[in-house]
Amino acid sequence: MEKDTIVANATPLVASAVSIIRISGKDALKIGKSIFSRKNNIEPRKVYFGKFIDDKGNIIDEGLFIYFKAPNSFTGEDVVEIQTHGSVPVVKQIIKQTIEKGARFAQPGEFTKRAFLNGKIDLTQAEAIAQLIEAKTEKATKAAVNLLEGKLSKQIKKLKEKLMNINMLIEAELNFPEDVEEIDMNIVKENLKEVIDEIKKLISTYKKGKIINEGIKLAIVGRPNVGKSSLFNALVGYERAIVSDIQGTTRDFIEESYQIDGIPIRLIDTAGVRDAKDEIEKIGIEKTKEKIKEADIVLFVFDVSEGFTEEDKKIYEEVKDKNPIIVGNKTDLILDKNQKKCYFKDIIYTSVKSQKGISELEKEILKNLHLTEDSDSEIYINLRHQESLKKALDVLNKIYTNFENYKDFKEILMIDIKEAENYLSEIIGEIATEDILGKIFSSFCIGK
Repeated sequence: MEKDTIVANATPLVASAVSIIRISGKDALKIGKSIFSRKNNIEPRKVYFGKFIDDKGNIIDEGLFIYFKAPNSFTGEDVVEIQTHGSVPVVKQIIKQTIEKGARFAQPGEFTKRAFLNGKIDLTQAEAIAQLIEAKTEKATKAAVNLLEGKLSKQIKKLKEKLMNINMLIEAELNFPEDVEEIDMNIVKENLKEVIDEIKKLISTYKKGKIINEGIKLAIVGRPNVGKSSLFNALVGYERAIVSDIQGTTRDFIEESYQIDGIPIRLIDTAGVRDAKDEIEKIGIEKTKEKIKEADIVLFVFDVSEGFTEEDKKIYEEVKDKNPIIVGNKTDLILDKNQKKCYFKDIIYTSVKSQKGISELEKEILKNLHLTEDSDSEIYINLRHQESLKKALDVLNKIYTNFENYKDFKEILMIDIKEAENYLSEIIGEIATEDILGKIFSSFCIGK
C-alpha cells in the first residue's frame, strides 16, 4: 500500500474560495499531468496555471499545478499539489479523475505517515502535526510547534546518547580488557542519575500539557443566591446565566467555554445546594453533585455580606476534598469593614457588581493549575510519551537501586540499559510497531 500513489483533498470539502488537492507517490506527476492542460516542461517547485480536464476532454476547472520532486517534498515522494476554486463538485470530480488514472484515495493521516516512513519527520513531529491542527488556543498552538520543531526529539536523543555511551564504555572494557582501563562505576551511576532526573522532568509535563490542549472543568458551587450565576456571567464575559434574587433560579447546571490566559475552561454554573423544595430542584442538586465529582477545580462561593452560615458549612464539607478555591462574593454589600471576617486562610473577595476581585480570581485559578510561570518554549509530552518514559524510568530506577549487584554482572547491566534505551526509541519512532502507527495516524484527518 505504501507503494501506491494516493490522492486526497488537503482542505475541508466545503464551499470556499480555494481548495487544495494533493497527490503523492511514484506516479504522482504522470497522473497529475494526465488531467492538466499543460503536459510538457513542468519543472519542480514552479507554479503553472492551466485547465483541469476529464477523460472526455471537458474542462472541470482552471487553477494552479505545482510539482515537488522526491525526496524534496513533505512525504519524501513525488508530490503534485492542485489548487482549484473551492467548489465541492469540482474537487470531487478532480479526485475521481485521478483515481480513474491510477491513484488511490488516501487513508487518514497517510501523507504524514509516509513522511515519517521516508525519514522526513520523526514520530513526535508527526503527532505534533495532528496536535497543531486540533489546537484551540494560542498556547496549544505554541506547544504543538515546539514538538514540530523537534524539541522533544532532541531531548530524547540526548538521553539515548548518554545511555549508549555507558554501554559503549562497558562493551569496550569487556571486549578489550587488556587495552581499556576499567570503567569507573561511580561515573556510570552518576550518568544514570542524570538520565533518571531528566526523564522525571519530562514526565511531570504531561498534566500541564493535557490542561493546555484539553482544558479543565471548573464548577461554581454554593448555596442558593450567593451570586454563583452572576460570577459565572462575569467570568465568561456576557449574560449567559439567568440572574435573580429568587432562590433556586438555577435548577439545572449551565456550561460555557471560555479561556483564561489561553487555557481552555469549561465553566459550570451549578444549582444551589440546599434541601430541595420539589422534585425538579432535587434532580438539579443531584446533577450538581455529579458535576462536583467531575470538576478539576471547584469554586466554593459564599455571600460575605451574610457571613459563613451553617448551610455554607454543610456544602463546604461536601467539596473540601476537591481543594476548592474559596470565593467571598458580594463585598459591595458590606457596610462595616469588620463584617469582612477571615473564615478561611485564603479567600478571594469578589464583587460582580463592581468587577472587583475577578482578575485576582482568574490568577488564583491559574495558580491552582500551576500555570502562572508558563513558558512558550516549554515541551509537553502526551500520553504515549508518558507511558514509554515511565517504562524507561522503571528500568533505570531498578538499575540505580540495585547498582552494587550489577558491578560483577556488567553484561546484564548492558542488557537492562538497552531496554531503557529501546523505550526511549519508541517515543521518536526508531522502534515502532504497526499497531502504534495505526493508532497515531488513524486519528488524523483525511488529506494530512
